[in-house]
Order: sequence, then structure tokens, then C-alpha cells
Amino acid sequence: MSPPNGKLRRELLRIADPFMAVDWRAWAYGAVALVLMLVYLVQGSRGFFAMHLAPQDMGRLQVEWWGTLYQFAAAFVLFFVLPATLLKFAGGEKLTALGLGLGDFKSGLLVAGLGLLLISLPAGLSAGGMQDFRAEYPLAKLACASPARFALYQLAYGLLYYVAWESFFRGFLQMGLQPHIGDVGAILVQTTASTLLHIGKPVNEIWAALLAGFLFGALVIRTRSVWPLVIVHWGLGLITDLSCASSSGLW
Repeated sequence: MSPPNGKLRRELLRIADPFMAVDWRAWAYGAVALVLMLVYLVQGSRGFFAMHLAPQDMGRLQVEWWGTLYQFAAAFVLFFVLPATLLKFAGGEKLTALGLGLGDFKSGLLVAGLGLLLISLPAGLSAGGMQDFRAEYPLAKLACASPARFALYQLAYGLLYYVAWESFFRGFLQMGLQPHIGDVGAILVQTTASTLLHIGKPVNEIWAALLAGFLFGALVIRTRSVWPLVIVHWGLGLITDLSCASSSGLW
């Protein structure tokens, strides 16, 4: 008769066996991604800036403006700079294999063009007709104070936030996990993560994030590049801001 501790050990090994079969690099990708997302949610938000970093005598609109730029910069550092640095120097990964190269350039151009026409334009224009979107966007209402400020805001939005977002979820996370858990598993992981980070946004945006996770995940596999998706996502953000600002009378 086996001692109780022997049975317990065999049972624990049986439970752990499916997890041990997964390449350790998949666990590393998941663990690093989880830590970076938590830091972004807790220390990288506009709310954190308003509570802990903004001067007490700063006006509400100024706090919103600088807090939004702070959030864009935090996303860029946490979702682009740190993962790229870790993978380049510690992981030995080629960044082009993670979707940061041009990939299939012709397919990418087609995806970008059709995406702007069929996704960014209609979705962005429709946002202006929804009250919850008008309340949310632009994230910094002071961006509409002048054309120059709006242009600066959109450059930061695209080059910091959207580059970081697509590089992290569709690039580092999905393309990084793909060799270890397959296409479907990698798409499911990044879609789950990117959708959950939309909690607190307008309801329709949360559902759209779920659909976009699957669609963009499939497209990055086809094009082998995140840059067409950055263009589509950035275009959506720009048109949404223009539509919501116009409908709200912010101009």
C-alpha cells in the first residue's frame, strides 16, 4: 500500500502535467505581459496621474490633458520599449518575427486601406451619435482648444499609444505565444487580455474590442506585421475624436 504522500505526489503531477508540457517561454511571455498590464492599469492611468502626480493647483482640464499624455507615454514604455528591450537582449528574439517588420507589404497595404474604409471611417463617424462616446472622447477635451494642440494630441495618440497597443497585444503577446500554443491559442490569449483592458469604456467599445481582437489577430498572422493594424486603429481613434468633438460642440 502506497503511503498517502506518494498518492498526493502522483495526483499533483497528474494535474500539473498539461501545464508542464507547455514551453517555459510561453509562461514567461504570459507572466511578463500580466505584470506589464497590471503596472499600466495601476500606475499608468490618467487617474493615477490626477491623484499622485498632478499639482494641487492644476485645473481640471489641464489635469485631464497632462494625465492623458502621461497615459500615452506610460503605454509606450510598458507595452513597447520594455518588451522590445527584453526580447532583444534577454530573449534573443528577432523583432521582425513578432510583427514589427514590414511583413507581407502588399497585403499590409490592402489591409490598411480596406480597414480605414470599412472599419475606421464608419465606426468613428457613428461614435459621434452615441452619448457615452461623446462623454469619453476625446480623452483630453483640451485637445480641441486649437488645431495645433489637436495635431499634437493625435500624434501622441498614434505614435505613443496605438503603436504600443498593437505592438504589445498583436505583436509581442500573440506572435510571441504563437510558436508555443498555436494560432488559435495565441489569438484567444491576446483577445482576452486586450478586451479586458477596455473595461470601463463605452459598452459598444468593449464588444468591438472583442471582435477586433479576433479580426486583428487573424490579420497579423496573414500580414506578419502590426503596422497595418496601427494605421487602422489610429484612423479609428482620429475619426472618433473628430466625430465626438464635432457632435459635442467642442470646436
